Amino acid sequence: MDFEKFWAIYPSRHPHANPKKTAEKAYNKVIKKYDEKQIIEGAKNYADYVESHKVERKFICQCATFLNQERFLDYQNATEKPLRMQDIL
Repeated sequence: MDFEKFWAIYPSRHPHANPKKTAEKAYNKVIKKYDEKQIIEGAKNYADYVESHKVERKFICQCATFLNQERFLDYQNATEKPLRMQDIL
């Protein structure tokens, strides 16, 4: 169980709240039910989604919520980056 690895991958909400201690508690709970690789993969893909869709930091899900609601299951597949107009022309 490596919460620090997960925490490093998860997208930052700074300067908005994202309590690390609460996130670690949620992580320790879900790691008993799911494979760590599955959780880490979901976090990586969510971070990629946030970056590629330029999600404002205030709209990034708090880490504990992401874990408690098992949202990592929604991000098991890598997201495609949106096409930009210059990519089409």
